Amino acid sequence: MKFKAQDLTRISFMAALTFISGFVVIPLGPVPITLQTLFVLLTGFILSERAAFFAQLLHLLLAVLIRGASIVMAPSFGFLIAFVVVAPFIAWLKNKRNIRNFTLLTILATLIIYLIGTPYMVFILNVVLESGLSFVEIVTSGVLLFLPGDIIKGIMAVMVIKSLVRRYSREYSQEHYHK
Repeated sequence: MKFKAQDLTRISFMAALTFISGFVVIPLGPVPITLQTLFVLLTGFILSERAAFFAQLLHLLLAVLIRGASIVMAPSFGFLIAFVVVAPFIAWLKNKRNIRNFTLLTILATLIIYLIGTPYMVFILNVVLESGLSFVEIVTSGVLLFLPGDIIKGIMAVMVIKSLVRRYSREYSQEHYHK
């Protein structure tokens, strides 16, 4: 399992972008809105499955090391775990199944993030912190508040990847045409 220097650079870069984007915070409810999902989507769109996995694992390790082990007890930690699953899964679908519909991949990624992150959030809030939130309060504060932002971040990710695909496919074809 060897990575080239270029792969290690991309892994580190995407991990750093995901980590730094966690500091762009809009505090709403028990989990703040951040830009992290934008970079998780881009990680899956740009990197291979293995590289995407290690990028998000590195992000998770950075979060634990810098913010402290207590982050594991934060309601948002389940979403960080979801990033480690989602980015390589999206990369796998893109690479192995040749799914290039980035909008579909974004929707699927968002659903998986919610499926993993929300139960963790519920566990921390209702079992560990004993907040006693109802199902409606959980769905409202843990899902519905985030949907508009996730839609915007999804649109941004699709726009970025489509722009990159256009640019690099054009450069690639020009490079081979002139040889």
